[in-house]
Amino acid sequence: MKMAKPSSGDIQAPKTAKNAPYNESHFVTQSNRDAVTVPPQPEWVLASKYQDMTGVTRETVKQRKKSGVWKEGQQVAVIARRLYVNVKAADQWINDQLSPQRRRA
Repeated sequence: MKMAKPSSGDIQAPKTAKNAPYNESHFVTQSNRDAVTVPPQPEWVLASKYQDMTGVTRETVKQRKKSGVWKEGQQVAVIARRLYVNVKAADQWINDQLSPQRRRA
């Protein structure tokens, strides 16, 4: 069976290690097709989303802000009357709370 030569408009397979011409200065590696990519997590989320993520209610977030436990601009922010939580800073605050307990043990 004779194969037709692809025209310039046809899509051709990309060059791989099997069909690429030999070239000592160029090595082709295969990508890991089973690799799982994790999308980047946002630093600031709405308090309702923070509740979904952690179980800490919006009311608890508001109380921590009101009592000064969480600082405006560090762990929490209010923008256009919406309450946001800085996930990284809140996580760091939790880790800081755990440190004294570990020292006592």
